[in-house]
Order: sequence, then C-alpha cells, then structure tokens
Amino acid sequence: SGMGLTSCLVLVAAVLAVIGFLTRSRRNPRRRLPPGPTPLPLLGNILQMDKDAPFESFVRLSERYGPVLTVYLGGQRTVVLVGYEAVRDALLQQSDDFTGRAPFPFLQRLTKGYGLAISNGRRWEQLRGFTVNTLRDLGMGRRRLEEQILEESQHL
Repeated sequence: SGMGLTSCLVLVAAVLAVIGFLTRSRRNPRRRLPPGPTPLPLLGNILQMDKDAPFESFVRLSERYGPVLTVYLGGQRTVVLVGYEAVRDALLQQSDDFTGRAPFPFLQRLTKGYGLAISNGRRWEQLRGFTVNTLRDLGMGRRRLEEQILEESQHL
C-alpha cells in the first residue's frame, strides 16, 4: 500500500503543481521554470512517460531533475512536485500560488467561463450561491410536503 500512497501523493502533487504554475505564470511570465527534460515539438515529454504508471515516470525524472521539475505533456507545460517535502513546502509556504483550479481552455470556451466546476474566486462564489438558492427553491434540503402533511395529521 506504500506505492499506492506514493502514487496518490504524486498525482495530487501534479495537479496542484499545474494549478500553481499556471497561477504564477500569469503574474510573472518571465519567471524561470524548474529544470526538466527537453521536450519534443508538439509531443513534449510524452514519450518519456510510462502510459501504465505515469507517476513512476515522475519519480524517475525527479531522481535526475530534483523534486520540482517541468515536463510538457503534449503542448501543456506542467510543473510536477514529487515527494512529501516538495508538496508540503508548496502548500505551506506558497499556498497562494496553489489555490484555484487549472484552466481547461476547451471547457472555458464551451461554457464561456460560467461552469461551476471550472470557475474560481468571486465568479465561483456567485455561481455556487445561485445554484444553492435555486436547488433550495426547487425543494432540495426541505422535507417533502407529503411528509409534512402526514406528520401534522398525526397530531389531529
């Protein structure tokens, strides 16, 4: 089960790293990237990845490039964190860089940025509030009228 925990940790770290990197790169696009293997045009580092166990590929690459590395999955630049210390440092000391969700350009174009699952910040708060209020108006979270009538009729 140790490998299962490691693979989960690496997967979570990869997702958080992408979010953090994308947030950070918007504020300072000239910031230097962590080291990593040289990507191929269009393919990136995809040929260096084990399709059955990509997390093991990240662990193997981290042995050469360190616990924080940059890989390109196709055209998508991804910063990967490998290991407890790298993830802990990122979440505790750079938490602002790791908040929010990674953008999905296709979904953002499709939904014009209004999808509850892909929104961040103020827009997400507004959409969540609207959704919760609408669901409540439709009866979610309330006892059904029939149940209320049956309960009241028992007191007659």
